[in-house]
Amino acid sequence: MIVAIHQPEFMPWLGYFNKMKRADLYIVFDDVQFKKRYFENRNRIKANNQFVWVILPVKTKNRYLQSIMDVEIDSSSAWQRKIWEKIRHSYVKTEFFDEFSHGLKNLIFEKKYKKLIDFNLSFIRWVRKILEITTPLKRSSTLRITQFKSSELIVEICKRIGANQYLCGPSGKDYLDIKKFNAAGIQIIWQEYKHPEYRVDA
Repeated sequence: MIVAIHQPEFMPWLGYFNKMKRADLYIVFDDVQFKKRYFENRNRIKANNQFVWVILPVKTKNRYLQSIMDVEIDSSSAWQRKIWEKIRHSYVKTEFFDEFSHGLKNLIFEKKYKKLIDFNLSFIRWVRKILEITTPLKRSSTLRITQFKSSELIVEICKRIGANQYLCGPSGKDYLDIKKFNAAGIQIIWQEYKHPEYRVDA
């Protein structure tokens, strides 16, 4: 069985879903530490030929070492309207805006999200459905594995769910201890994904 494991990122790129589609099971890595200024509550989109940040504000003051699943949204600002307007302004002229904008707008405004993971998973599941990806999702927090870190944690997840292959992005070559995977009889499959190019101004 091929497993892929990744944090629940904010409006993730297409390669995220390519990895999901190729796996037999996709583990949503929700019980690892939240990283500020990363892609868990922000992402970049292109507007007027330059990249701009779309940010979902979260509460981080005096909340050190909190897990992704515990991060709360800062609702003191009109974040839903700001995110929608930035996306609409950037993509209103694109080919498929009319087809998907209504669904995205409903997703953003449909409820009062309390936690970051609630919004991120809603978006991920929405795109997953559009792309007709049938790979099941499972949150790592449901496995209740607390005594392992780094490569050992990933190996333990693979062992716990019975996976013998781990699908990983190329950045994993910088931090994974491959010897631990070999010792556990788990083959690493490196994802090689080239993002398609498309116009955002017409």
